[in-house]
Amino acid sequence: MIDGAEVERVKSSYFNFPQTKYLPLRSPDLSRLSAGELEIINQVLNRLSDMNAAQISEYSHKDVPWLTTEDGKKIEYESVFYRTPEYSVRESGAGIQ
Repeated sequence: MIDGAEVERVKSSYFNFPQTKYLPLRSPDLSRLSAGELEIINQVLNRLSDMNAAQISEYSHKDVPWLTTEDGKKIEYESVFYRTPEYSVRESGAGIQ
């Protein structure tokens, strides 16, 4: 993406730690996402966007996929289907739960 000039790399510091941000140079094509998928993305952003990296790491390490995987092992994709309510997002015929 950088060689194709799709993003701009911006280096800065955050509480005296080096930080690199990758900012898009064009708007995303959201036409492939359903309204429900966009709603889930927005809900997650609203819930987690105020967290820093350490807080997100701590949050993710309380989720079933992390808890059920041995240290250093690959997290299996299927583990995302086994979630506690705090981490679960499910779709039903009536909408998103």
